Amino acid sequence: MNPRVDLNTLLDISSVNVKFQPIVSVVKKSVIGFSSLCTGGNLASNFLSMPELLHYAEKFNLEIHLDRLIREKIIEESNNLSDDVDKLLFISINMNVIAKSVGSGVILDLVNKFNINPKRVVLEIYENNLEDEDALKQFINCYRSRGFLISLTIGSGISALDKIFYVKPDIIKIAEPVTIGIEMDFYKQEIFKSLVNLSKKISALVIADGINIEDQAIISMELGADMLQGNYFGRYQDVNPRILNTANKRVDNIASLYKNYKTEQIEFEQLRHRRYEELLTTVISELSIIEEFAFDQKLTQLINKYDILECAYVLNKSGVQVSDTIPHLNKVPSKKSIIFKPAIKGTDHSLKKYYYLLKNMGLSKYSTEEYLSLASGNLCITISEKFGGLSSTDYILCIDFNPTNVDR
Repeated sequence: MNPRVDLNTLLDISSVNVKFQPIVSVVKKSVIGFSSLCTGGNLASNFLSMPELLHYAEKFNLEIHLDRLIREKIIEESNNLSDDVDKLLFISINMNVIAKSVGSGVILDLVNKFNINPKRVVLEIYENNLEDEDALKQFINCYRSRGFLISLTIGSGISALDKIFYVKPDIIKIAEPVTIGIEMDFYKQEIFKSLVNLSKKISALVIADGINIEDQAIISMELGADMLQGNYFGRYQDVNPRILNTANKRVDNIASLYKNYKTEQIEFEQLRHRRYEELLTTVISELSIIEEFAFDQKLTQLINKYDILECAYVLNKSGVQVSDTIPHLNKVPSKKSIIFKPAIKGTDHSLKKYYYLLKNMGLSKYSTEEYLSLASGNLCITISEKFGGLSSTDYILCIDFNPTNVDR
């Protein structure tokens, strides 16, 4: 049976249990701040979990009182976390409760009471906790004007991206549903990169949450995360000296691993581009000595010799395809063949970057970013290069490379 609840005990700050987790910057090699949460409370000599505590608060119409009590305990305890006055304190905001008392200024009163600079405090809002848009806007405007930072956590419902436009967050936290397994999941990586790019456009920093292993940390940094949070750097725990010590050791370890990762990546990129150069030179040398009508036959002979090739085709100086797109025999999965079709002779590529940048910027060669090929359905890079054919005719060779198939 549930314990009998004493309402006076419910309002006692000593009954509330709060814990903290470090948020780190590997680039700065330091703990940037702390995320906070309430795990429950001791009532009538029994410990109740947070859901149970909320149940009793709702039952006795004490949600606002409990919410304020939790924030007061978090702010009070945060003073014992570190002597560094610049570290951030993240406080989760329950907008369903806040909406009932917008404008009360309780949070501002609390930071003043404990002599905390409002610029250190990050009010953390969750995408799935935003029912009253007007109350949210009023709350944000009130506290942002007093120096508080606003964080929006995204990940449990990517469809809620529209919340970004009226929250206008200073920090976007990408939650565990996106970051878990991100080191192996191309689609999650692309979602993460999209959120990072959006964050840059609106001048928001990015925190990757749910970082539990080294590979997650490294790929999140590589994709653009400014800060990291997760059990790898320390679980949510009571205030104690181990929080900083453990986090700093893990930060140093990730910094070392990331440095090695970048060194290997540079070496890999150099190897890859050397192989690209060699193949382009080989193909162009063969095409430059034959007539245009023979391009298809020659490309067919060459394409299947190299596994890193996806497909190849030739454009004229106007960007119109003068050969068919010749795919590697093993690069077009049958289940994708209806959706992904190689372009045919006569296709106009004049609006493609690998044509108009090559022409308009006076380049002799251009390499795209990685993208999904419409010819093969695979990840690829297109490299285009000008060459002269017979009778001084100008052409552009376009080759799609599979960047995952270059030997290390």
